[in-house]
Amino acid sequence: MRTPFSKNFFALIACALFCSWPAHSQSVYPDKPITLVVPFTAGSGSDIVARIIAKGLGETIKATVVVENKPGANGALGAQAVARAKPDGYTLLLGSATTNAVNYAFYPGKLGYDSSSFDFISGLGSSDVSMYINSSQPWKNINELIAAAKKNPGTLSCGSGNAVTQVACEYFKRRAGVDVVTVPYKSNSQSLTDLAGAQLSFAFSDSTAAQVFVATKKVRPLASAGEKRNSVAPDVLTFSEQGMKDFEFTAWTAVFSPAGTPTAIAEKLNAAINKITDFPEMVQLRGKAGSTAMVMDLAGGKRFVSREVVSWKKYIEETGIKPEQ
Repeated sequence: MRTPFSKNFFALIACALFCSWPAHSQSVYPDKPITLVVPFTAGSGSDIVARIIAKGLGETIKATVVVENKPGANGALGAQAVARAKPDGYTLLLGSATTNAVNYAFYPGKLGYDSSSFDFISGLGSSDVSMYINSSQPWKNINELIAAAKKNPGTLSCGSGNAVTQVACEYFKRRAGVDVVTVPYKSNSQSLTDLAGAQLSFAFSDSTAAQVFVATKKVRPLASAGEKRNSVAPDVLTFSEQGMKDFEFTAWTAVFSPAGTPTAIAEKLNAAINKITDFPEMVQLRGKAGSTAMVMDLAGGKRFVSREVVSWKKYIEETGIKPEQ
């Protein structure tokens, strides 16, 4: 015969097992590898930064981070993969001005995602874009390059590795009034490789990707598209100083996640990556590239990206520039 004690005893056991189950089933983020998608090729400026971030997250939050290069369509292929991923903090995008601002205006309604498809996680850095030429070229300034282009219409070529540098190529052609062929690549490092091999006349690139080629003295900057001269090449005049006013292009990188990522996870990643921006490797990289740290909280980053999207849309609509012209 069962007693009241035995009923209560089994009831207590059942409660202990099942009532405490949710607490035991909840895991602490991260408890599995994180995939950091780089929408450009290995060796690009974004890829270099991604490798440092991957290592840094291993140190700050004990995360195993796998960097996955997924280039194509001005970074849209990689961005699309992240936009469609589960918003659980295990798939992140090493985004940029190209993937998370310019492309929306370049390919309106054709990407399969838009700015609302992502949550801002953390800013990384920004750097001025510059025009580079093969070191064997005789041009000492942009006016000499323009003169050569006008003397031989259609013979010079401009390399671009993303939407930002493609806009720079097209805008320069329009402002200078020259007939130059724009040659699009999957990354700035690829266009610079061909420039170093004298297969291009000039190319636009962020200074992070260009530093390796400049160090080998195969390419050299001819003009900076920054508001001020780049700290790594203080002798190189800006476009404005060379007579071409309002020619300013800035490349930036940031980490994004699929929209709907839990706030607690986003805040944990934001705090961790903000710390990584002060790591010696990042400070050294910025110093070599002349770039600036871009540390923001979640709210500030969201506002920044929103402004960039509006700014690039207005710019592209006003100039009528189309992708891969």
